[in-house]
Amino acid sequence: MSQKLNNGSNVFVGNKINAVYTPSDEAMYRHNAFIETLPQFDSVEQICKLIWRKPAYSEADRLKIPQKRLLLVQTISNFVAPSPNIIDLAHRIERLIRNGYVCRNPIDAEWIKQIRAGFPELDWGSEIPGYKPLIRSSASGFCIIGTSGVGKSTGTECGLGLFPQVIIHTKYNGHELNRVQLVWLKLECPQDGSLKGLCLNFFQAVDLVLDTRYYEKFANGRRTLDELLPIISKIAASVGLGVLVIDEIQRLNDAKSGGAQRMLNFFVQLVNTIGVPVILVGTFKALGLLNKEFAMARRSAGQGDFIWSNESQDEVWDYFIENLWTYQWTDTYSPLTLKIKQAIYEESQGIVDIAVKLYQLAQWDVIGTEDEKIIPGLIHKVAVESLRISKPIIDALKRKDIKTLRLINDVHPAIESLHDFFRRAEERVTTSGVLNTVGNQQLGSKKSLEDEEAPLFIIAKWLVEGGIEPKIAKESAKQAIDRYSSESDFKMAMHLAYQIALNLSTNQNSETKSKIKVENKVYSSPDLRGIWLQGNQSGQSGYNNLKNAGLIKPALEFL
Repeated sequence: MSQKLNNGSNVFVGNKINAVYTPSDEAMYRHNAFIETLPQFDSVEQICKLIWRKPAYSEADRLKIPQKRLLLVQTISNFVAPSPNIIDLAHRIERLIRNGYVCRNPIDAEWIKQIRAGFPELDWGSEIPGYKPLIRSSASGFCIIGTSGVGKSTGTECGLGLFPQVIIHTKYNGHELNRVQLVWLKLECPQDGSLKGLCLNFFQAVDLVLDTRYYEKFANGRRTLDELLPIISKIAASVGLGVLVIDEIQRLNDAKSGGAQRMLNFFVQLVNTIGVPVILVGTFKALGLLNKEFAMARRSAGQGDFIWSNESQDEVWDYFIENLWTYQWTDTYSPLTLKIKQAIYEESQGIVDIAVKLYQLAQWDVIGTEDEKIIPGLIHKVAVESLRISKPIIDALKRKDIKTLRLINDVHPAIESLHDFFRRAEERVTTSGVLNTVGNQQLGSKKSLEDEEAPLFIIAKWLVEGGIEPKIAKESAKQAIDRYSSESDFKMAMHLAYQIALNLSTNQNSETKSKIKVENKVYSSPDLRGIWLQGNQSGQSGYNNLKNAGLIKPALEFL
């Protein structure tokens, strides 16, 4: 999981375990406590199983209400499939960590056994007192450069996650070994783009993982960059750091870091000084910087440069999309057609992060509507509406324009935009579809009598057309909506509004007409009592007389 530092940078935090040792099959790795406590992998299949991230899914979830299904769609962001790039990166990280520990055996007596096993023909200079052969450090590293969103950080974390981050040692082969081994540390370049800020991030990250106080001890003084590097070297040695990963190196700023040349020298010195492998991760913007210095290019090629471009539209991409498509929470299943695959690739250009978000957005857009089907047009629609920020990178990838890619810092869809889209989808589901109610329809409208889609307007207009005075129609509609706000049957609210309107109209007429002398049976027209009594005097019923006067209308006229 990731945790935040004081300056907003992320630190990837892993597992902590007690040391368990397994003798190595490789002669050069034997008798090294730091290496023999690392997990060993027997096959690619085993690594793939450890990399897979499959969120929980059940077909029964399709029967849940839309609001819950909207939340389930969010889990797609945790989906990770073991692509060839991720597997290759995992192998490189494994080799880098083991080779980096070869010349850093924590127990001197065991180091001698290790070197004798690894170099059986080595002359130990038996005639020279105190002689020990010097073995050159194998610390190196490599760079991971690629488009933002293709999976660089995710793949790196998958490779690191194969190993525990912290291992507690107490005893090895009868030797006391009270050591804490920090197998890996991944941190980000600071947002301010300074090299000193990067060093301070190192202190904070170690403190976060190991519960130390290096930042408090070394960050408050006026130490220069040249003074901080030896301190970092000592800390790295004392905690047995296996590999240091520095992400988002494109953030480094020429002005704040003292220029491109100084940055390059810093990275070369970092590997030489701390003596542990270093992996640099960044976008194409960092590519030009790293190519300017041969020494840095040589150091970064310890495992071969890793240029991670967008995925091609091939069987690997099909495998990813087919597994991703499993996570579908629409009430009607939409099969993955060739046209849908093409639409997703066209709008993502093989960038995994964008493809995942397109699938999320498409489901959010239709869940709760009458037709919850995913079609190619929907993919294009949500891409236009919600992924505008990624358009420059998509266009550059279509043109294979590396020069433009170097100028683009980040193309991840802003998380705020995704949250806004989710909130809009949630509001729509609340006011329509299965959860539709009279009150929610009114809440989802502009809440004014001028909104022709508002229930208040619809009922009031219906009453006015039936001969009700506008003021009474509006009040009747309001009371009916309040009464049936939690119901889904709109006609019930209309029926109640009509009854209320009749009562209000009758009361108003009774109050506004002049008083009548009942004893003399004198009534002012059109007093209802007079019409009723006139009907009785003529031999007709009062009801028929009111009906003939046009005061009673057929109910079917209003329904």
